[in-house]
Amino acid sequence: MALDFKQKEIVVEGLLLNFYFYKPQNISKGKLIFLHGWRSDSSIWFKFLDSDKFKSYEIYLIDLPGYGKTEIPKQPFDLKKYADVIYKFIKKLRIEKPSIIGHSFGGAVLIKLASFYPDILKSMILIGASGIRKKEIKKTLFKIVAKIISPLFKPKFMHKLRINLYTMIGSEDYVATPYLKETYLNIIKEDLTDVLEKIKVNTFIVWGDLDKDTPLVNANIMKNKIKNSTLKIVNGAGHFVFISHKEIVSEDVIKFIENNV
Repeated sequence: MALDFKQKEIVVEGLLLNFYFYKPQNISKGKLIFLHGWRSDSSIWFKFLDSDKFKSYEIYLIDLPGYGKTEIPKQPFDLKKYADVIYKFIKKLRIEKPSIIGHSFGGAVLIKLASFYPDILKSMILIGASGIRKKEIKKTLFKIVAKIISPLFKPKFMHKLRINLYTMIGSEDYVATPYLKETYLNIIKEDLTDVLEKIKVNTFIVWGDLDKDTPLVNANIMKNKIKNSTLKIVNGAGHFVFISHKEIVSEDVIKFIENNV
């Protein structure tokens, strides 16, 4: 049975922020916040939440700034700025001790949030989270190449060739979000490896063993560096493990949350 989500907008950090929320008819088992990945929006969670498993939870799905129906930031953001938005969203709505689930880029925002505002969280779930950059040679190469070739591709007739080149070197995210290009460069230049050791909240890490966007080696790094963490590897799953294997992931997420009362 699909949950009956309502849509609402509030102003946070000067931005009109769109979100969806669901409140159970009976007593809530807890409060959950979901953060989507880059090039996505909060609606991606609807399929994951279309069962009775979550009907007893108070749920918030946030369109991160620049995505869905939330405004595009007037100035370039970085991970701290995104984390500040989530923190102030929680404070403004008076959401007490939520468990937060972050996928990919949303996971990186969540890591940043937990490192700066640990007391605001009950627990966190990282699904194919990004943020470990040291071994991402393609993106490092992209930044170097982009700086070198950018002046050469300024004429309008060269734009298509520039886009093809960016795509070829593995920077589709940059190409797909030109209105967030400075924000994107801010995001990929920050490595969160050392930040992981500052995480104090109980953490559940979920990963697909076939994930090509955030390699499985990153999951093991996160598991080793976050003290109170558990890692679940889903065989045969890629980057969107919570969609392709939603039954397995949803059951494990619920178990983790209920064990962290």
